[in-house]
Amino acid sequence: MGQKRQRSAKSGAAQTPKREESRNKKPHTLEWVAGGLSAAVILAMVGFILYHALNTTAIKPDLRVLVEQVEVTDDGFRVDFRAVNRGDATAAGVEIEGRIERDGETIETSRITIDYIPAHSRQRGGLLFSQDPDRYRLRLAAKGYTDP
Repeated sequence: MGQKRQRSAKSGAAQTPKREESRNKKPHTLEWVAGGLSAAVILAMVGFILYHALNTTAIKPDLRVLVEQVEVTDDGFRVDFRAVNRGDATAAGVEIEGRIERDGETIETSRITIDYIPAHSRQRGGLLFSQDPDRYRLRLAAKGYTDP
């Protein structure tokens, strides 16, 4: 038992100067460079967020509705569309309306509401009609949205 105590005392005494040496060392140049780059990135991110928070009050969605295809279904016709938001703001509760017209008169109307369309993105959907949209004039438009 006496030898074990001596060994642990020796090993403890041998480690103490190494611990003190590592605490007294100055940071390596690479550590300073990494710390400086990290600080610069964080400051840039905070500046970017603050800039956009203070200067983006008039941002609105820019919505377009494009026909992709018309298909025959068992109950009539389906018009597949793509709703595109080219704006810098998200649009929520987007109401899409499709109208089939003949000689300026609306024959049939179909509507759908899309939950949201994020900025610079698109959503796909479909409108159902009983009349053949290819035989008449088909108009698709976004009729309204709310700010989320």
